[in-house]
Parts: sequence; C-alpha cells; structure tokens
Amino acid sequence: MGVYITKERVIVEDIGKDFEMNNRSFLRILQEAANRASTDVGHGIADIEKNKTTWVLLYWRIKILKRAKYNDELTIKTWANFTKKIYSIRSFEVYLEDELIAFADSKWVFVDANTHSILKIPDKIIQTYGQVEDRVFEDEFKDKFKLPDNLTEDLSYKTMKRDLDVNHHVNNIAYLDIANEMLPESLLLNATEIAVVYKKEIAYKDTVTCCYQNDTVYLYNKEKNILNGIIKIK
Repeated sequence: MGVYITKERVIVEDIGKDFEMNNRSFLRILQEAANRASTDVGHGIADIEKNKTTWVLLYWRIKILKRAKYNDELTIKTWANFTKKIYSIRSFEVYLEDELIAFADSKWVFVDANTHSILKIPDKIIQTYGQVEDRVFEDEFKDKFKLPDNLTEDLSYKTMKRDLDVNHHVNNIAYLDIANEMLPESLLLNATEIAVVYKKEIAYKDTVTCCYQNDTVYLYNKEKNILNGIIKIK
C-alpha cells in the first residue's frame, strides 16, 4: 500500500466559536484515515468478525501548525513507517490545499478480537500495509510517564452510551472529550501539541476519576488504582 491518501471535510461538529477546527476534530480525521487505510487492505473495523483480529491504539501524538475552518477540504496522508513484531507506528500529514497544517504519529498493537491478547504481527500483514521510512517527528515519543504525587480529583465522570465504539468500550476520542472538561479555554482553542496515551480500556457506566496538573489530565478508575489514560496538551 505505502502512502494512503484520503480527504475529509471540516464539518459543524469539528469547529468552535471561531469556526476553526477544535482539538477533537484532529483526532476524528486521523482516526477515519487510519480506519480507511486498514479497510482498503481487508483489516478495517468491518473485517473484525471475519479476521478474528483487530488493531488497538496505544497513543496519538499530534503537532498542529494551523487550524482549518468550517467546510475546508483536507487531504490526509498516512503510512506505516515502523513496524516491529508486536506494534506498528502509523504516521500522518494533514494538508489544506498544499499547506501542511498538522502531522501526527500513532502506535498500534495487533490483538485477538475475542481474547484481547496481543499477537505478533504476521509478515504477510506487514507486507500488505507496506513500510514507508518517513518520520514526521525527529524524536521518539516516550509513552511512559512518571506519575506525579498527591494528585487531587477535579472531576468524576460516569461513561454513557454515546461514549462507546463498535467494541463496546469508550471510544479513543472520548478520552479527549473527558479531558476537555478539565482544560482551560486557552488550550481548547490554541493548543499546538496533543498527546493521548491509552493505558486501560474504559467500559460503559464506569466512573472515571479525572485529575489535572500542569497541562496534563490523568484518567483513573473510581478507586483510583488503575490508570486509564493520560492526555497532555500544550
């Protein structure tokens, strides 16, 4: 496959009061591009039942250079740039006409759809997706963080049906939706870097304990003994 190219239009739910793309919209278009690329090679969300396997996202890392506006048409380029036997890095570039407005990395593991155990990525699948040795970030992303001490709860949220995806877990984008409730308006409107790290899936009617410190939101379970996710925005 190599580089996969798709287009996406900025819709009403993607914009804020200034008619520019919000943080959530970048995750939406990247998620769509990744799913379309996988669908084209027979490993998309509609193929899970047939293949008995699926991809699970471990993190997003996004750099925003410019925010497109309502009804702008964007071109998204995506490719697998680094694959080991148990995970793959997928990169993205987002263009408004010929201008690069954002780029991103994501990390995925290949899992058994029934047991949710991590599988080695078969050579045949690596060959099907292809490998393009173009990195969008110069440095390697560190998806392991030292957790700060003495975090205090700032928000408690009970997940709803609207938060769920096809796997009946809280959708990847909903982690950012929850974090947005904690973030100052300046970061919602003007953030240039977003990282969402997924540690543990969240289920329907789970109570999420949210803690905010230094532009970072930590999502825990109700008992605060399981870390579900980390969202860093600046």
